[in-house]
Amino acid sequence: MNAPNAISPAPAPSLLATLRFRLIDLVRGTNTLELLDTLRRQQYESPEKLEAQAGLARTRYLEELRTLPMFSAVRSFDELPVTNKKFINAHREELRNPHYKGKVVRKKTGGSTGEPLVYYTSSDTQSYLWAGLLLSWEVAGYRLGDPVAFISGSSLSGTGMKQQAYYALLNVRIFSAFDMSTAAMTQYAESIQSGGYRLIYGYASAVHRLACHLNATKTRLQHRLRGIVCTAEMLTPAMRNDIERAFGVPCYSQYGCNDAGVSAFECENQQGFHLLSMRCHTEVLEDNRLVATDLVNRAMYMPRHDTGDLVRMAEQPCSCGRGLPLIAEVLGRQNDVVVDPRGNAVHSEFFTHLFREDARIERFQVVFDDRTLTVNLHGASLHAAQLEAQCEAYRQRILASLAFDELRFVCNEPFVTQANSKHRFIIRRPAA
Repeated sequence: MNAPNAISPAPAPSLLATLRFRLIDLVRGTNTLELLDTLRRQQYESPEKLEAQAGLARTRYLEELRTLPMFSAVRSFDELPVTNKKFINAHREELRNPHYKGKVVRKKTGGSTGEPLVYYTSSDTQSYLWAGLLLSWEVAGYRLGDPVAFISGSSLSGTGMKQQAYYALLNVRIFSAFDMSTAAMTQYAESIQSGGYRLIYGYASAVHRLACHLNATKTRLQHRLRGIVCTAEMLTPAMRNDIERAFGVPCYSQYGCNDAGVSAFECENQQGFHLLSMRCHTEVLEDNRLVATDLVNRAMYMPRHDTGDLVRMAEQPCSCGRGLPLIAEVLGRQNDVVVDPRGNAVHSEFFTHLFREDARIERFQVVFDDRTLTVNLHGASLHAAQLEAQCEAYRQRILASLAFDELRFVCNEPFVTQANSKHRFIIRRPAA
């Protein structure tokens, strides 16, 4: 396949940048730089060639999987059950590969969607994690060794000494998403202006909040940014518009689910997420659930892992020339659903579509329990005194789909946050 819109090859990194990354690879036991070079080439191979390579990887994976007693009789992927966090936690040791002798990294998800997951990954998995991330950064203009501003919480950045040493070698500075006060954001803006950063990477909600602060205060930074990459949360068109208006550079979204081996990124066209199919085998079930198998994790097998995400795949490859499968849209998570006491349910996209044409509404959050649904709208032009009248049409539309004892609209009240500072559009309030 020709690649008419392919970006120019990444410029050769400086000797210092190369030495830094090679030191990281040496300490972690990874091969990020070599894999990144491979991914740069592979992304433009034809869909047919990529699928053939993925087919060989699936065959190898299934042969190895059958060495585990619980899967010894399985003959094909179709015979494998769909696994979830509960299953993996219950069978963790049985799923480990007794023949793997390489470095093992213990991982733990935050449990924001329910039960936390503890699992193990191999050095190859870690290599793909970082190489895929760097590949997504390169779309935004990143060059190996460039200074990067991380606006993140606990799921993206750690606090240990080893982690801090890695970030120093990566030329990354952490800006905490746990503190997005006006004073903190003013300080972040000053640091981004003076720090020579080429890329901002972080939670979509945190980057957006900083952008809204800049737009509201009419602050225009004199920076050296080439681009911005958002992750961990849904990036809506309105959020992207606010971010690009604030910083004056393109904003891209990156999508991943590391326990399932999913790594995907937006290209210059911003028409979906290019999936690194050489790392994982993906299936989309009838209800749009994304089920994925990390084909390179040799430390532990988690076949047909339910990511908890709902996606829609594109029918055709992207016009950018990349042959990678294209996720047309990440619809949200399974638990991004509001269920009323009678069992009626709507997905978060119901609210996204409901509010997306209203320029007054910059962000929103829906919090509910067995009795009350509270819609918290954020926007500079929204005022509590006029809110009921302004939201009457929204009230009637919601009541046509959901039945709660009480439906409340509030504006500009603090959002309910998670321990790792991620923003969730939909949150079920725990029972008292």
